[in-house]
Amino acid sequence: MPSKKNIAVFSNLSAPPVQTEPLQSAVVTLNKGLMSLYHASAELQFSKPLPALLKAILKGLKTGTEISKAVIFIKEESSFNLKGLSSIGFTEKKIQETHVYITPEEESELLKLNPLPHDISSNQTRLSSFFESALDIKSPGIIPLEIRDRLIGILVYEKPDSLLHQEILIIFSRQAALTIENAKLFAKVEDMALKDTLTGLYNRRYFQQILDYELNRAKRYHQPISLIFLDVDHFKKINDTYGHSTGDQFLKQIAGKFASLFRTTDLAARYAGDEFVAILPSTNGEGSTILAQRILEVLGDHQVVIRGATLQISVSIGVATYQDLEGIGSSGLIARADKAMYEAKTQGRNCVRRFEDIKKKAVL
Repeated sequence: MPSKKNIAVFSNLSAPPVQTEPLQSAVVTLNKGLMSLYHASAELQFSKPLPALLKAILKGLKTGTEISKAVIFIKEESSFNLKGLSSIGFTEKKIQETHVYITPEEESELLKLNPLPHDISSNQTRLSSFFESALDIKSPGIIPLEIRDRLIGILVYEKPDSLLHQEILIIFSRQAALTIENAKLFAKVEDMALKDTLTGLYNRRYFQQILDYELNRAKRYHQPISLIFLDVDHFKKINDTYGHSTGDQFLKQIAGKFASLFRTTDLAARYAGDEFVAILPSTNGEGSTILAQRILEVLGDHQVVIRGATLQISVSIGVATYQDLEGIGSSGLIARADKAMYEAKTQGRNCVRRFEDIKKKAVL
């Protein structure tokens, strides 16, 4: 039988170590921060807009560190501007209006510094002063958001009275940097799936999806919808004379001019080769014909200069309108606009023809 002395020894060994109150509080805070980071990461779906993704991260940051005011600024592409994108503790309007120019020297210093809040804020005097004034926060902390030694943004926050576990703050900043980078990559991939690589206009597949949607919507609400179909005149001659590279540049310039003539509610796309189309929701035949004539005039007045050669633009345009016509689908509307465009070709090119006019003429 073990002695009372031995029992006392074993009893002491099995007892958990006594933790001081500050240590227990630190462990709780660390665990809270890590859990909030986990939940913030779990919510990230890159199909969401970037500001919404960053908002989830900032909410996790608030839970894990008790920071009540924070802003994520992103560095705009090909510039040294930092623009407010998402925040906690500020109005959306205030953040959207807040942007600052960062010098190459300041960017270099941010990337060189050890990413601890007190190091950065003490070294970036001008930026700290700007954010203190613009955001009305005292002694702002600044952490660079970087990917592979490339600055993509900064995290600016108001320091709480006590900030335990600065590691949590650094982890969140890295999560924010990865989120920005991945969201941009996702947007590029998505853009490539929707856009024509040469002209930057929407591609035929996306055009078809939107036309189906808008036509169904027009039928449901008894609204008109029009389609413009444009073909470049004598484009083969340009390719044969100057080469396909010049032809591509010619199409790019036409596409840019073509797209600039529409409302934000319209959709311009490259249909195929030298053919372009545009969807005009809530637009009747008269309105779409006026716009088509405007396109004809603007393109006709625009000359393309490529490699010393001045090329004159000439296009043929067909217009078709749906207005409470039963039994016609998107393919039928496209066929009508296409037929009107070919009618413009047969009438000498460089003109606009409406399908409705062709139909009336055929009946007569």
